[in-house]
Amino acid sequence: MTTPHRLLARAEAQVHQNLFTMTTRAGEALEQALEALKTQNAELAQEIVNQDLQQNHLMRIIERECLHILATLEPKAGDLREVVASLQIASELERIADHAKDIANIVLGMDPSDFSGPMDRIAAMGDLCQNMLVQVMESYENLDATLAEHVASHDRQVDELDEEASASLMMTLMTSADTSMHCTHLLWIAYHLERIGDRVTNIAERVVFMVTAESPDLG
Repeated sequence: MTTPHRLLARAEAQVHQNLFTMTTRAGEALEQALEALKTQNAELAQEIVNQDLQQNHLMRIIERECLHILATLEPKAGDLREVVASLQIASELERIADHAKDIANIVLGMDPSDFSGPMDRIAAMGDLCQNMLVQVMESYENLDATLAEHVASHDRQVDELDEEASASLMMTLMTSADTSMHCTHLLWIAYHLERIGDRVTNIAERVVFMVTAESPDLG
């Protein structure tokens, strides 16, 4: 006979599996968007845009699974926090993939012959965001609030790189005409990477809440 506890455990395991599928897809979309930017590969950028619907569909599946758990399996205490946190994390992962898609859309409108600007800082932002995403989901998997807080602390570095890149681009805009919109495109890409760092920090806060029942402000 399947007990309510086993039913809950199975349902939670399915949510976890789908969340990590979302994580993989979000991570791949971000990695590919940065590669499309680096190589000005319009075909790769278009693939990222086309694949985004899969992430949206998976988020809706997770929403249904979490609502089913809440409505029929009556989770208590830690299990309830985990379900609520998982639902919120799914939303953040969907938005991270959206930001990657937005970067890909920007690449589609760029001049492929122009590689000027603070590309090193933008690349560093991308690397940081990718590493933060991997580590924050490791903290989720292992219920490691300390690691989640450590991940969130790196968001300051993302912000600093964004400020440096934006200052450089704004200086260029003030001194020369942006006829190809190159500086404007890079400003928007830096913005989306900065927002990805914020989204990862939001996930870290959800992990801490799930583990400690406290709602920290790690931003």
